[in-house]
Amino acid sequence: MGTGQESADRARYARDRDWIAYALHELPAGVLWGADGATPAQCAEMLDGLDEFADVCRRLGLNDHTEFIEECRWHFEHYPHFLGRRRHFVDYATYIRDRHGPARVEPPPPPGWSRRR
Repeated sequence: MGTGQESADRARYARDRDWIAYALHELPAGVLWGADGATPAQCAEMLDGLDEFADVCRRLGLNDHTEFIEECRWHFEHYPHFLGRRRHFVDYATYIRDRHGPARVEPPPPPGWSRRR
């Protein structure tokens, strides 16, 4: 069993990993906020949450999450741009392809401690 901070970080990791994966599971159709497409303001809020998730991963030593975090960041930063100029693009999948972004974002396997209950 870890320290109080480690236990809190593990709980935060599980919660944040779930909402981040859910927000991007419909790619390349778009970024979600709950059941709806995210707004630019919600993408900014998700970027803040992603920064906190990155800090938690760093504290937990989850260095294999860097690529996942950067791919998520790409979408949370670019989706508002797409929304503001939607009429210029066929769809978000085309926007992603034209900008060489990740069409899918898959989280890395969860750490062993998260699978033990």
